[in-house]
Amino acid sequence: MGEERLPLFPLKVVLFPGSSLPLHIFEERYKVLIGESIDGQQEFGISLLLEKDIAQVGCTAMVSEVVRRFEDGRLDIVVRGKRRFRLQRCEHEGAPYLVGWVEFLPPSADEPDRTLAGDTIHLYNKLVSIVYRGNVQQLQEDFHRQDISFLLAQKSGMDLVQRQTLLELQSENERLHLVHQYLQDVIPKLERREEIERVVRGDGYL
Repeated sequence: MGEERLPLFPLKVVLFPGSSLPLHIFEERYKVLIGESIDGQQEFGISLLLEKDIAQVGCTAMVSEVVRRFEDGRLDIVVRGKRRFRLQRCEHEGAPYLVGWVEFLPPSADEPDRTLAGDTIHLYNKLVSIVYRGNVQQLQEDFHRQDISFLLAQKSGMDLVQRQTLLELQSENERLHLVHQYLQDVIPKLERREEIERVVRGDGYL
């Protein structure tokens, strides 16, 4: 698979395939990027920005909804994660925003282990019932999705490094193990109010 050109939007957030993320667009260069994405119904890349470093693995996004347009050109939008990519090199290439040359990563080749997935969903349901008190829908323990780990991680309160590690793992069962271990560790701590607040603050999809 060869390299493909992809406009980049570095952010202090990790976007997962299949997840929705609200964004407020105010910088001129990103007004241009988002305008081009809307007009051409094109993907752009969201990569985690930590200090001055851009993560090598990111996720493409497409604008799924324009919530509000302001007179000065600012936008409130919702984007949806599509597919993972690995950044090979980046440049400005005459555009006001960063442009990457990327290789798209294939879906996980392994089928999710049903027992592991069910146990992880059970823990996830415990977390959302304590933290979100009915405002986040629980899942049936036999719910099946090829990349269910990404869905379970969205509301889990993982920090940016943990989310990025999850995004970079190729095996779905390795990702499920990571989420399962995290949930096992965090749920006993949820008796403390500050831990609940930390999980909510760590939800990059509010």
